[in-house]
Amino acid sequence: MKRRLGEIAAEKHGGRTFVGPQQERVTVNELLDGLERDYKLRDKWSEKVFSVVRPLREHFGTWRAVEVSSDAAGKYIENLREDGYSNSTINHRAQLLRQALAFKVAIRNKVVSAAPFIPRLSEVGNERQGFFETADFEAVAAHLPEYLRDFSRFGFVTGWRKGSIASLRWADVGDDVVYLRAENSKTRKAETLPLEGELRDIIERRRAAQTIEDKDGNQRFAEFVFHSKGVPIGDFRKAWATACKKAGVPNRLFHDLRRTASRNLIAAGVPQAVAMKITGHRTDSMFRRYAIVDEAQKREALAKTQQYLANSSERKVVSIGQK
Repeated sequence: MKRRLGEIAAEKHGGRTFVGPQQERVTVNELLDGLERDYKLRDKWSEKVFSVVRPLREHFGTWRAVEVSSDAAGKYIENLREDGYSNSTINHRAQLLRQALAFKVAIRNKVVSAAPFIPRLSEVGNERQGFFETADFEAVAAHLPEYLRDFSRFGFVTGWRKGSIASLRWADVGDDVVYLRAENSKTRKAETLPLEGELRDIIERRRAAQTIEDKDGNQRFAEFVFHSKGVPIGDFRKAWATACKKAGVPNRLFHDLRRTASRNLIAAGVPQAVAMKITGHRTDSMFRRYAIVDEAQKREALAKTQQYLANSSERKVVSIGQK
């Protein structure tokens, strides 16, 4: 009782915030449940958010909320950096820590009353510039598990984000087009993609793999276009890293396929506006950041420029009497 009275008195004078017994029993999973409800009410919940919340639940879920101190959050971020996660990926998790584990939603609902400081890492210079040459991608694809090969080829051709590809259901596939639902698009806008060339071949192969047989010999149809024995594609960082290492191109990311597709579309002469519709980029600046120009393209551009200058420097001699 004396400790509780001391906490109340300290709070009145700007000291330690009083935490009651009910607040001490709140778990991080409960706060994440509240965050999920809040996101869904505001139509902001998506597969991408789910993929960020899941590891937070795995690490902090059973913790009591009052145990998540600034020091605990800092150690978690430090461990992520040691595991090789990029600053931008860590910041995505930190953002949700601020909203749920940092108790913004919970404070508003008076579930808890104090919020720890959660650091944000600098992303200056954190932009990756990796991309795949076709031969490199084919080498990686050859070492991927079978269930990931068409998944990766779809990303190589379209530049779609991993979460958007994983979200595709057969209900989203028409006779000649694929539909990306707004809730599965980072731009929050529905998109369409015509089935042409290799994309059509990919979808046909997936149709052949749509039927699944269980241990009892019963057959059913997979809900998702890309799956592993009927289970939607989840985290495959280890399988991807292993394939890249075996192919001789280590430290490449699946997201590098997005940059690759952007560059390939522009190199093929596709107008930028059309290319952006295919990859799903919302702004010109972000697309230009992804459409990386490689050394061969620079060399070709300089050679063409030199040839132009050489041709323009030649003086055309015309006789005085010539008309």
